[in-house]
Amino acid sequence: MIYMDAMAFGMGMACLQCTFSTKNLFQARRIHDQLHILSPLLLAMTAGTPIFKGKLAETDVRWDALSMSVDDRTPE
Repeated sequence: MIYMDAMAFGMGMACLQCTFSTKNLFQARRIHDQLHILSPLLLAMTAGTPIFKGKLAETDVRWDALSMSVDDRTPE
């Protein structure tokens, strides 16, 4: 178990947000569809965090730690 007990462990990870401006809804949908295909590839390319707090984690992507740091729901 790797205990990361602060929200900064998730939000402190560098993230890139891109905003696209399109002329109409058709172009917006086309860009969305193209980025939807590229997203898994980009996620695999940024798999640069297999180690948290000096311990090897079971995951290679930051998304798991990021989503757990901001999800305040209790498990059922």
